[in-house]
Amino acid sequence: MWSILVTAIVLFAFGALWFTVLFGKTWAKLMQFPQDMAGMSKKSMTKSLVLNFILNLIIASVVYYLFPAILATSYSEFLKVILIIWLGFSFPIYANQVLWEGKSWKLLILNSAQGIISFILASSVIYYMQ
Repeated sequence: MWSILVTAIVLFAFGALWFTVLFGKTWAKLMQFPQDMAGMSKKSMTKSLVLNFILNLIIASVVYYLFPAILATSYSEFLKVILIIWLGFSFPIYANQVLWEGKSWKLLILNSAQGIISFILASSVIYYMQ
């Protein structure tokens, strides 16, 4: 069970790095956020961060509980299934944001890349902590 918490922390830290230092300005521009984020109060930001961590716990828990059900005999088999799950479920959701919400293809690529790397990180932590 420690692997669930560790995975959630890794995902949270990776997300923070991705959406601030690495691609924060680009992502904010593609999301059409105001430059100074004046509309985002400290309370609202804290709530979003807490909810994000809870969502990371859910991701970690699902990957943790999928591991024995997949019956993978190696990390590469486990990762392959996790990536198929990402392709079949997560990617279409990102693509629908382009099709129906008017988001840009650049945002799709940025969010999809973050998503797939998060799945790789989650599967790595869960697999190697078992």
